[in-house]
Amino acid sequence: MKKFLIGAAQIGLILLFLVVAFVFSRAPSIDDIESGSEDSMSASESSLYVSVFRPEVNSTSLIVNTTGTVEAQNTVSMTTQVAGRVVWVSDDLRNGSSFDSAQELLRIDTSEFELAVAQAEANLEVAKANLELSMAESQAGTENWEIMNGSDEVPELVARIPQISQSRANISTAQANLEIAKLQLSRTSFSLPFDGKVLSTDAGLGQFLTKGQPFGLAYDISSLEVRVDISDSEMQLLSPAMGRVATVLMGGREFDAIVERTSSSVDRRSRTTTLYLVFESPNELLPGHFVDVHISGREARESYRLPETVEQAQSALWVVRNDKLERYQPKIIAREGREIVVSAFDYGDGIVVGTLNNVNPGMQVVANIVRL
Repeated sequence: MKKFLIGAAQIGLILLFLVVAFVFSRAPSIDDIESGSEDSMSASESSLYVSVFRPEVNSTSLIVNTTGTVEAQNTVSMTTQVAGRVVWVSDDLRNGSSFDSAQELLRIDTSEFELAVAQAEANLEVAKANLELSMAESQAGTENWEIMNGSDEVPELVARIPQISQSRANISTAQANLEIAKLQLSRTSFSLPFDGKVLSTDAGLGQFLTKGQPFGLAYDISSLEVRVDISDSEMQLLSPAMGRVATVLMGGREFDAIVERTSSSVDRRSRTTTLYLVFESPNELLPGHFVDVHISGREARESYRLPETVEQAQSALWVVRNDKLERYQPKIIAREGREIVVSAFDYGDGIVVGTLNNVNPGMQVVANIVRL
């Protein structure tokens, strides 16, 4: 019995050894493992499909998209040039009202000024009468001198030459005083020399206004402008900025404008430059309105205009060349909304559209050309 057990154990060990030998004989070699890994990776890479875009080289007109604030360059304090009591106020002299150039907005009591004109007219008549009297006396004196002294030269005092000169000067003075009186009378009617809007006013019927006393604020509609602050990089896209055409947008409406001037210095805090845009025609915008502004900049030659969907991490691009991925860092000229403008470059089979994750340069891909 003991010999039988020993024999069975020996047979079992032999069978176990044969099984182990068979398993090891079926295991792949290291070369087979590496070859299989490469085949697997190749199969995985070849299954990656990407969409590519093939832009055309062109000259792109750059646009700076920004915002600004409407301001009135010419805002004036409304003051009278004469003192007096207000006897009439126009309905257009109210907060927010519009008025025309030279339109009468307010009138001061004219009684005193009309009397001043009448007095000046009377003084002028007196001066003219004095001149006539002096000339008559001159003629009489000259005739008497000639009777008494023959052909001798008539003295100036006898001919009353000084008196005549004084009378003529008095006439000039009286005429000037009359013009001043008429001017003062005309100033009782208040108006402004531009089409404008009233910002504020406290003038009322019966109010006494003194000369130079402000009673409100108004602005010239034609002086409306848009103040825009832009960065150095945006300024480079416009240089030179003056004369650039712009579009101002507010509430779904568009207004044509032009860059008239720029600030003489850069803001120390924001490091921005201020542009001042003027409108080509008057409009309904009001000071304080916040507006969108599109300014046409310089032309970028030899460039691509790309959708923002091609941009990858760190502003790089994926391009396909010979069915393999390459990472490319473009020179970005400008960003306009959802587009980027870059300098032209050789993009091979195309620029990849859309974000790619877990990919590496050199990875095998299948490119599908799309139109954007």
